[in-house]
Amino acid sequence: DLKESSVIAATPVRSADGRAGAPPVFVGLDCSPNARDAFVAGTDASDVWEVVAPFSSSETSNEPVAAGAKRVGIARASSSRVLVNGHSSDLYSVAWSPTEAATYATASEGETVNVWCADSRVLKRAVSLGNKARSLAFSPSGAHLAVGCVNGGVHVLDAATLVRVRWIKTFSQPVTDLKYSPDGELLAACSSERRIDVYDVRRGYKLVSKCSGHGASVKHVDWSEDSRVLRTSCAAYEILHFDPRTGKQIVSDNQRDTAWHTRTSVLGFDAMGIWPYGADGTDVNAVDRSRSRRHLVTADDFGGVNVFNYPAVVDEAPRKKNAGHSSHVMNARFSPDDAWVVTVGGKDRAVFQWRFREVTGEDADTKRRAEPPWARVGDVDDGAVAAAREKARLEARKGSVGENAPWARPPALDLSLEDLPDLPAPGADDL
Repeated sequence: DLKESSVIAATPVRSADGRAGAPPVFVGLDCSPNARDAFVAGTDASDVWEVVAPFSSSETSNEPVAAGAKRVGIARASSSRVLVNGHSSDLYSVAWSPTEAATYATASEGETVNVWCADSRVLKRAVSLGNKARSLAFSPSGAHLAVGCVNGGVHVLDAATLVRVRWIKTFSQPVTDLKYSPDGELLAACSSERRIDVYDVRRGYKLVSKCSGHGASVKHVDWSEDSRVLRTSCAAYEILHFDPRTGKQIVSDNQRDTAWHTRTSVLGFDAMGIWPYGADGTDVNAVDRSRSRRHLVTADDFGGVNVFNYPAVVDEAPRKKNAGHSSHVMNARFSPDDAWVVTVGGKDRAVFQWRFREVTGEDADTKRRAEPPWARVGDVDDGAVAAAREKARLEARKGSVGENAPWARPPALDLSLEDLPDLPAPGADDL
């Protein structure tokens, strides 16, 4: 680790032409079916390359070749480009720039921070930290990008150049979350050490206070709108409030009516409906509230990205579930204009961009009128349908043979389920 006052140049992960500083290690190949001189290759850094060979068999001469002679291809310069940039290890964090349009950053335990353009879906710049990264936060002005690391340190980077301007080390365990105060004067970092440290941005990120009191690893931290209160939650299902300038826990003042600048904790009355039935408290990894304060997005252990109306205060609140990740989804964040949601997978090392649009009742009605009846069956809970059929079978067996013989059709189903399509009653073969 370098000293706190050190300033180092950013180490480019890839040059302007997309080539890495060291030769890539290919772990998978596939030839193009349309051009045998071209192939795609996956690397150990989760990148996908396209490579065109220097000789093209498709461009050879069509003239006859003498016996024993070989057909010679036409010489051509080889070319290669990166089709997909990736992270080389588990991916945990994402943060949107508050000032640079459609720009967000991701960080992984592969020791890299990537900055992406949401509009073009390309990598804009990247830096190698030399430390495994776990959390990210942009300052409100967009000038700084703070990166929390597994070794307990925090890199503060110039967001435009990714040059490091400060190194902070007050923890010995992973920094699990980072948040700048809304006024930009303080930075709060929480750790697996069951503590939250607060730094003064104006004084070169000098340590201001240490907030202690949690019984387990602190997972999430949020600031109040006036930058006067911290709300934190931990793995022991505690929600605590602190004065960031003194580090003292606030126990006398009720925070029920406090306006919160962000809402990223998985715990709380206004988000209690995000938990599915039977959840053990670790199944939801991340939460974010939209800037309009009308929706919540969650990331769960089952590869799901779920959207709720906010607040979600009823048990198992209605949700829109989206799939795509093949592993635990570790984080999800709305863009500043609510046009996008970006999610990051842990083991699958994938960054997903989702377009976000609020669906009104009129839109839903129009969609249902445009769909054929058989396309709506997927909207029905298969478990509810199965339960209804079983109930019908049991009802059919009641009474005398004359009243309700086993081979007779059961009475009409009264399911009382919203949007349930008409289902054919089971016949004798079903019983």
